[in-house]
Amino acid sequence: MKLPTLSCFFSLLLLFFAACSSEVDVTQPSLADEDGEEEQKEIVYNIPEGFELEILFSPQESNQGSWVSLAEGENGTFYSSDQNGDLYQFKIPPVGSVLDSTQVDSIDLDIGHAQGLLWAFNSLYVSVNDRWEDSDGEQLTENGSGVYRLQDTDGDGELDKITPLIRLEGDGEHGPHSLVLAPDGESIYLIAGNHTDIPENVAKNSRLPNNWDEDNLFPPFLDARGHANHVKAPGGWIARFDPDGKSWELIAAGFRNPFDMAFNEAGELFAFDSDMEWDIGMPWYRPIRVCHVTSGAEFGWRTGSGKWPDYYPDNLPAVVNLGQGSPTAVLMGKQLDFPARYRNGLFVFDWSFGTAYFVDLQEDGSTYSGQVEEFFSGTPLPLTDAIAGSDGALYFATGGRKLESHLYRLRHTGPRDGEAKLIASEGTSEARELRRQLEQYHGKASASAIPTIWEQLNNADRFIRYAARIALEHQPFASWKSKLSAEKDTDRIIQSSIAAARKDETSAKPLITQKLLGLDWAGLSERQQKDYLRAIELLAIRLGLPKSAEQAEFINKLSSKLPSGDYQLDRELTQILIAFGDASATDKGLALLEKHTSEKSSTHPQMLSAEVSNRSEQYGKTIMAVLENMPPTEAIFYGTLLSHAEKGWSEPAWERYFNWFYDGMNAKGGMSFKPFLENIRRTAMKQVPDSLQAYYEELSGIYQPGADLMNLPQPEGPGAEYNSSDISRILRDGLEDEDNEYKGKIETGRNIYSAALCGTCHRMLGEGGSSGPDLTQLHTRFKRNEIITAIFSPNDEISDQYANTLLHLKDGKRTAGKIVSETDDKIILLPNPFDPTFRTEINKADVASRELSPVSPMPPNLLNRLNKEEIIDLFAFILAGGDEEHYYYGGTKGLEEKEKD
Repeated sequence: MKLPTLSCFFSLLLLFFAACSSEVDVTQPSLADEDGEEEQKEIVYNIPEGFELEILFSPQESNQGSWVSLAEGENGTFYSSDQNGDLYQFKIPPVGSVLDSTQVDSIDLDIGHAQGLLWAFNSLYVSVNDRWEDSDGEQLTENGSGVYRLQDTDGDGELDKITPLIRLEGDGEHGPHSLVLAPDGESIYLIAGNHTDIPENVAKNSRLPNNWDEDNLFPPFLDARGHANHVKAPGGWIARFDPDGKSWELIAAGFRNPFDMAFNEAGELFAFDSDMEWDIGMPWYRPIRVCHVTSGAEFGWRTGSGKWPDYYPDNLPAVVNLGQGSPTAVLMGKQLDFPARYRNGLFVFDWSFGTAYFVDLQEDGSTYSGQVEEFFSGTPLPLTDAIAGSDGALYFATGGRKLESHLYRLRHTGPRDGEAKLIASEGTSEARELRRQLEQYHGKASASAIPTIWEQLNNADRFIRYAARIALEHQPFASWKSKLSAEKDTDRIIQSSIAAARKDETSAKPLITQKLLGLDWAGLSERQQKDYLRAIELLAIRLGLPKSAEQAEFINKLSSKLPSGDYQLDRELTQILIAFGDASATDKGLALLEKHTSEKSSTHPQMLSAEVSNRSEQYGKTIMAVLENMPPTEAIFYGTLLSHAEKGWSEPAWERYFNWFYDGMNAKGGMSFKPFLENIRRTAMKQVPDSLQAYYEELSGIYQPGADLMNLPQPEGPGAEYNSSDISRILRDGLEDEDNEYKGKIETGRNIYSAALCGTCHRMLGEGGSSGPDLTQLHTRFKRNEIITAIFSPNDEISDQYANTLLHLKDGKRTAGKIVSETDDKIILLPNPFDPTFRTEINKADVASRELSPVSPMPPNLLNRLNKEEIIDLFAFILAGGDEEHYYYGGTKGLEEKEKD
């Protein structure tokens, strides 16, 4: 049945909500189906009492893309951008009316793909997020990623001139994002994700000292799926520029992927940073969060496991953590004609779970704290951008990733409750002004300022203390070396030692070492102890490990303090002691590993509720699984750290450690959770003598090929330590030719299939082992990336049909394998899938319990022995189902083309 026309249908979509957080099912038009008939789709909205919501326009109905950015210009003209297409302009209709396609015009300029729009200085500023070149270096566009100024030079109301202001290297969902006008109306701020390089002219004029580095005591574990592995410090960033784009200044960095930002009534900046949902369950996971972005701020994002905890003094904490999601718009309540309670807070929008939150900001010294509440939501409602209209209404768009897109207006129609005034609590205005006074010296050397800076290094306010240290780092070390040498105050010694280490002042190493060794642990507060430990770490990271005698002094000072009973102190104490070679730290780390495993200790950040999680088909299931089986994050921290320990090991210690991996694998986490654990296990195995590796591999659930497999074909190699992104890239570039036909060689692939040990456990065309699933029809049931993921992370999904059984024995040991047979008093196990002739007999009386093993019988990283050509040939063989006659088109044309042939 054909639905009404769009304009008629929209007249039915004016929504009036009178009940607080009422749920209303709304049928709205979607794109036409294959038969040309429009389908209906239900969205459930939760809107607060006293507000009215209008759906004004559906861009995709008019082939105008999926909108991700909005701006309002002069005379009520609005601008928008399709994520992958044009810019548009239109007039907002009166209340009760809607737009139709004839009222939305594309801008006749060769520019688009904007993830940031701002009308200022009689111009439209555009933050373009688009690739400049293809993988072969061929130019794709004249106006790729960067910031542009669009102007109407002849006054006819049409933008007709493009002026490039800066070229940016970086694109995609972590590319350049939003633009906002500075509170003084004289400059513009740009925010960018961590895949956007900081241009040289921006980096050299930085409020944050630009000698940034990873600053981890041990090399981080990179994401096993390859995400952001090449991205180094300082991650996402915020910069300021003048209207003509001639002068740029870096304001802050250390974000992951913030999309938007806003200034409050006091002129303070706030940004909404993203999480890495693949890391959920790991001790370094950070949720989405609102950050107070002060001058020179660093928020500690680093790739993989290298993210800094927020208690490190060389970065700043979040104002609030919100759980999981994909942050998009940020909007201050002061801009909206909403009730007074919203005026001094901010609204933040989440794409993944279709939720807008209100953060009620409270002044807290020179910074802020906040209380979060849900403002409105919809299922599905992929929120992209939001702005305050000149009429005081909230305008927002949904869409992104080519999803169905809509433009909305939300108005407050309830009773007024007075005007809000920003009333500073006692001391906060003075604290903020003191911080701003120090921030004047971020990027500016001034000998006369050093006494003021030095005085505030021990301020009780963390943001003031931070601002003072950043200011100090901008001053030549020689101008304050004597002050450090003579200093007696604990905080000033710690903060100035951090500053000197971060300045890479090698001449300062003896002095820093002397001052830090001279501090009395017992006289430090808990916060000072953590800052002190970080200062020691930065000394070792930036200037090199102290001399052996000095390392021994630090060990003597700190070893007896572990364990302390404080999770954060124990983490840093163990790191330093292992790095400095304290053999006893390994055993203490093992004890903490076992303690936190048995206690299921978790310091995992806030997780979303089940109600909110269920709003996302993509992320909700992962979060629910984590909630049901929360990983012991403290244990995983020590499991990670101990993989770096070189001293203090013994065979019983290794046995305790590798036996633990079953506990880690048994928990649930994000997509990279189990691949991370496997990489940690492999790193630790490098410390084990070759003669013992097979035993500890088996103990941790990974079985090595037996001697009887040595006669199989061997790969030529050389291989590499690939991740799944590497394999995807190899196949994308080499598997198919221009006509999408496989370039791999089937017969060679057949030999590689044997050499990679696939045929030992899997059958193909009736040949091979049977301990794993038959792979003959694999290419008809799974996409290429799903096959890659299964090879690299076999522990993610283990079929009950092929899973090992894990037996917990009464003596505390564990053993796993495929149960071959079972009697009243015996269990016969096949422990090694590579050796079907070997059996293990277990007395049932010795078994305390049993469960399916969380470790797959299939070893990970089987492709690491292959070179790129061998990988291509192997996948050609697998994707053809092992049959030369099925050697047709690859993934681009898919199975439909195969069926036609």
